[in-house]
Amino acid sequence: MKPDINIALLNAAQEIINRFSPLIEDEYERSRLGSWGALILISAMKLNDASSSLRKENMDIVDWLNKYSNIDEKDLDTLSSFNGKSLDQYDEDNQKLRALLNSEIEKLEMLHDKDSLKQSINLMRSMHKRRSVSDLIGLLQQSEN
Repeated sequence: MKPDINIALLNAAQEIINRFSPLIEDEYERSRLGSWGALILISAMKLNDASSSLRKENMDIVDWLNKYSNIDEKDLDTLSSFNGKSLDQYDEDNQKLRALLNSEIEKLEMLHDKDSLKQSINLMRSMHKRRSVSDLIGLLQQSEN
């Protein structure tokens, strides 16, 4: 994902709201187009928060892995480096960390380590709360049906 996508989304929203919407005579259709412009604007703003959310999630996973797993801290060094990374790099690290987390949780389930499993559930809950799907994506999926 390119960092400039939020700028492209902002420009698209401005074009829809300020330029195209006033050209439509039907009030209902103008309102619908304005709503789409607003959703694109919201998506652009949410994109700005994406890297900080991924960074926080990655830090939480690394903290949990350091505390509740037997993974050597040296193995987590590259994934726990948070300075100067792009959104794509945070996302790539996140996928790797989530895979590690899943495998460690499976091990804990086999060992019946209830305390560690409880902490993993708390971590998963916080990760779930942090992830919010864009309203625009939901609407696009509805229109495909």
